[in-house]
Amino acid sequence: MALELSDETIDKIVDGLITKGHDFSKSESEKELRNTKQLLKNYRLLENHANVEIPTLKDDVPLSKYELSLYSLLGYRARSKEMIQFINRILSEYKRVCLSGTYEQQRRYDVISNLYINDQLLTRTKLAEKFNVDEKTIYRDERRAVEDLSIMIFGIDSFNDLSK
Repeated sequence: MALELSDETIDKIVDGLITKGHDFSKSESEKELRNTKQLLKNYRLLENHANVEIPTLKDDVPLSKYELSLYSLLGYRARSKEMIQFINRILSEYKRVCLSGTYEQQRRYDVISNLYINDQLLTRTKLAEKFNVDEKTIYRDERRAVEDLSIMIFGIDSFNDLSK
């Protein structure tokens, strides 16, 4: 049994599909940018995870369930350690770029490092007081720094996210 659809109904369906697809791609790209922010939010925990000592395993003994779990943890730790080393290199390069740039770029680096990286973290309110700017400026600096770091971390793929 064939279904008869008017041109108007077909147009509505197509418009709905296009709109839903646009909303989906927008939310996906926002998630990718949030990945950089999530990475920054969890930077100190990841750094600690990479530095925690895990017991070593003996190669000549068959692995028990417990040892298999430890083996998995060693893999997680190794990947975390590589990622933290990479992020540290990115942050170091970002610092170099910002400190040789404008006052606003220097402030952006300070905002990111004081919000996420330093041992003594500051709130956005404290940062606004420190730099004698509105708190909205701190949020804007943070957003721009996250965009910059996304480019440095994800390379050309980040442009797809930023253009949406």
